[in-house]
Amino acid sequence: MSVDPETGEIKVLNFTTAHDVGQIINPVGHQGQINGCIQQGLGYALMEELKLEDGRVTTLSFGDYKMPTMIDMPPLTTVLVASDDGMGPYRIKGIGEAPTAPVAPAIANAIADALGVRLRTLPVTSEKVYRALKDRA
Repeated sequence: MSVDPETGEIKVLNFTTAHDVGQIINPVGHQGQINGCIQQGLGYALMEELKLEDGRVTTLSFGDYKMPTMIDMPPLTTVLVASDDGMGPYRIKGIGEAPTAPVAPAIANAIADALGVRLRTLPVTSEKVYRALKDRA
């Protein structure tokens, strides 16, 4: 994680995840699900924001709603922790969307670790980091 204290710019330099897995039937699909979840989590953590005014959505198009693309993705490392307590005859476990949940808290914690300011609303934008740093000073 790199955070510029002058501008609040946030860069995720790399991302490592670990997953409790049973027997993996489709390794390519399994890894693809993990990668997609990490990308979704990065968007949730750093850029995706649905703006409201008086209870109405004002983010009316994807032109106003930033989502991560491949250029926003850091290098990903996946650690698979095998166990044989999965379901069925092959002892499988679903990967589903479980890898999405810890991404935003991990990024928020990394920012707090790096700068000593805790942001409690998502997305954690450069503007929010910049304001938090100025408020602390």
